[in-house]
Amino acid sequence: MLNDKKAQLQYVEEEEEEEEEGEHHEEAAAGAPDNGTTIYMLAVYWATSTMSSTGYGDLVAYNTRDRLLTSAIMFVGLLLYGYILAAIAAAKANDDAARVTFQNNLMGIKKFMLENDLSVELRKRVVENMTLLWTKYKGEAVPGSKSLIYSDVPTSLQEDIAIDDAENHLLKVPLFRDLDMSFMRLLASKSHVYVFNPGEIIIYAGDLSREMYCIRRGVCEIMTDDLKEVTAMISCGQCFGEIGLLFDDYCAATVRACTYVEVIMIKRSDLQQLCKDFPLVEAQFQHAAKLQPEFLQRVQAEDVERNKNSQTKIRSVLDMKSKPGEREEENDIRVTTEPTMSFKVHTNWNADGTRNADFLDPFKRGPGRLFGYLLMRITFLPNSRFVVSWEVMRVIVAMINTFTVPIHGSLLIDSIFLWVLSYMLDFIAIIDIYIKMHVCYFNKESRLVTHPLSTSKRYIKSNLWIDVLSIFPFEFLAYSLHSDLDYNGIHVLTLFRLNRLLHFYRLPLAFDFLESGVEYDTVLVRELKYLFYSVIFINWLTCLLFNFACPPKPEMFGGHSEGEEESGAGEGCNPNSWLGKISFMDAGANVYTQYVCSLYWASATALSVGYGDITAMNLTELCLSILLMTGGVVFFGYIIASIAASLANADSQRAAYRRKITAISTYIEDQNFSESMKDRIIGHFEYLWLRTKGIDPKHLFEALPMSLLGDVSLSLYNDVINKVPEFQGTDVGFCKLLAMSMKPVYIRKGEYIVKKYDIGNEMFFIHRGVVSVVAEDGNRIFDTMTTGHFFGEVGLLFGTPRNASIRAESNCDLFVLHKDDLEQVMSQYPDIRAQVYKTAEDRREAARQRSIMTMQGEAVPTKALPAALLRSKQEGALKGQKSVKQTQQQQQGIMRTVLDPKSPLVRYVSKLVVFATLVSCLLILYQVQTCRH
Repeated sequence: MLNDKKAQLQYVEEEEEEEEEGEHHEEAAAGAPDNGTTIYMLAVYWATSTMSSTGYGDLVAYNTRDRLLTSAIMFVGLLLYGYILAAIAAAKANDDAARVTFQNNLMGIKKFMLENDLSVELRKRVVENMTLLWTKYKGEAVPGSKSLIYSDVPTSLQEDIAIDDAENHLLKVPLFRDLDMSFMRLLASKSHVYVFNPGEIIIYAGDLSREMYCIRRGVCEIMTDDLKEVTAMISCGQCFGEIGLLFDDYCAATVRACTYVEVIMIKRSDLQQLCKDFPLVEAQFQHAAKLQPEFLQRVQAEDVERNKNSQTKIRSVLDMKSKPGEREEENDIRVTTEPTMSFKVHTNWNADGTRNADFLDPFKRGPGRLFGYLLMRITFLPNSRFVVSWEVMRVIVAMINTFTVPIHGSLLIDSIFLWVLSYMLDFIAIIDIYIKMHVCYFNKESRLVTHPLSTSKRYIKSNLWIDVLSIFPFEFLAYSLHSDLDYNGIHVLTLFRLNRLLHFYRLPLAFDFLESGVEYDTVLVRELKYLFYSVIFINWLTCLLFNFACPPKPEMFGGHSEGEEESGAGEGCNPNSWLGKISFMDAGANVYTQYVCSLYWASATALSVGYGDITAMNLTELCLSILLMTGGVVFFGYIIASIAASLANADSQRAAYRRKITAISTYIEDQNFSESMKDRIIGHFEYLWLRTKGIDPKHLFEALPMSLLGDVSLSLYNDVINKVPEFQGTDVGFCKLLAMSMKPVYIRKGEYIVKKYDIGNEMFFIHRGVVSVVAEDGNRIFDTMTTGHFFGEVGLLFGTPRNASIRAESNCDLFVLHKDDLEQVMSQYPDIRAQVYKTAEDRREAARQRSIMTMQGEAVPTKALPAALLRSKQEGALKGQKSVKQTQQQQQGIMRTVLDPKSPLVRYVSKLVVFATLVSCLLILYQVQTCRH
């Protein structure tokens, strides 16, 4: 089976030997492969083409034994290829699982905030905080919960980890300095770490805080109540919030993050729980509590002095909105601060006229003297618009280099345009090196380093050498050795420019940076990345094949031989190469035709198509074909596996929810539930999927710090709270605590929210939708309620059974407040407690009167639901809901709901079908045109 191919190779070698000079005969005799090597390479070639499913057809089985062996090799190759793809897909899916989970949660947060009309500024703050959490912890830890480092380790080791982490912070706080070490070990293990972006509020003045914060990293600002002046700065090792921790009192001042800040938070509840096991420590805190009047008096005096010029008191994000008729830029106070400059200017003199020693002294030591003359007096901020724009341009330059350098070195050798373009790109790269030496960076302590000597040293230790190597003019060295060049000599010079391909290293870094973000969907970025990599890979293979078919002649580097004419593009190709043996290739074919032919064979080989019309014609091309087949299988297999992993992760939330519904359906069938009950249960979970996409809305914001959580909760629930007459005009702190305790609940149309005589532990607020108070038979309607109304407070406050049944007349969005949370909030505000109890008593009395009238047979006034009234209420209450679409989707059943047409799988399959149809139509049109000619 190898004899035919071997004979073909021997024939090609004989033709080459006849055409070569005597010197070449001697070289071939000394270095030509022997018969055993040729047979071995043919066997490898056939095995590779068979296992990779390329199958050119130039090597085939001629007898039964060979056919049996080939069949086995085909199966082995297919199974091995499938196993490799599955292994890569599983690894990629596992590597990206944490990011996808975190991103799904963030997408749920963004959807929830958008549906509830939160301000753009507040949505941006939430997204930035969640992005910071991902950048810092990569999903490993969530503030407010234990880190994964504490899982599956003994308690003593947990305490050692915590005290080692807090040794440089908590133990230096005067309040804890002399306490028992066993107590501190337990206290440190119960601490929580929160992170804040620059400009984010940590605590508001006047809030009822029960936490103390110790700065672990960064710098904080103590602000006036109107947030217009900074009165003090505190940094690592200092603390604030002791009043709330010791005395359960209000915060005395507003604290804002000046830089990136990490704080360790100690809760009062954790401190009280630990003190029960340490009587001596509890006695020390009780002694400190006796000093509360004197301490608070001093704090109040400091607060008055700090805010003597403050005209307003800002206690929440709602106080920062501009009032009607006022200019926003003058009156609107922003929580976060954004840099307005792209660079930092360094001067030799300070503002007071003194010498700037911090800037000048580093230039007096060692190599700093030389850098003092070379470096600019400005440095660029890493996230500034200039640096971002320049980096984008630099990536584009790398893309152009990656694509044009191989073409320049193979087909368009004498293109003046490419020569000029290449040196223009080199000039940009040189400027980039100088700019990169002035880009600021964040050190391990998350502090911004701006000194130009430090930034240049960091760049020299990182990417300077590869950047210099990627633009080093090796072609000038070659030209200095042989200055008399013809076409083949220029070809050699272009090959000396292949070091420009090292610019490619920037592309994976750029794509990794874009894919690492969780604030936006990265599917499109990933698709563009794989498309670009595929184009670059095929382009490189195309130029590589052409260079092997038309290599430069080294003996003509310094000028062509006597009697030989100078050749042009493609005219000096080896006639015994794959390109020279193509029947439809003219000797004077243009560059476009040559590139397309080379692209055709590279694609057919790398993509395992292997039509067989172009095959390897010599031993060198045989080895090259083996590398191309193997490399193509590995490269495109990796891309296919990565796309499969991306699809699996994109659909993970849907798959998990489907498994949940399948388990519920199995349980329902096992318990022999009625069909009506089954439809209600499944319908409820289908509706939840439509509204939440599998994300639990009750835990959406649990990772946010307390101050930001308070702003978000107040913005979400403030309108509902203020529409309740009992809560109008109450303290902002009460509204904020009440809002933080409320959770969203989704109810389908026709479902009962509460039923009469049930024991109630929740109070409900209607955010969207219409509910009705109905009789026990469900036919009579006593009252209707819509947005802003609340119910359930009677059973919640008095511990009595529900006095009425409440039914949803439309799909409803409710906010629920549990009894324990309400009691905890109202315990801090006794006046509001009395007000709520009075209103609840009045409503209970009204319900009692209705029951008496019903028992005596008297007519009870009822309210019908006129169609026009219900329609108007629903239009106002169901804002933002697509109820018609939801109803249609509910009627389709579980498969329609969980596997909707917008799923990634259906989307990709649809794209594939459309693409295949389009290609088929194009091929048919092409064949029709060919037949006509």
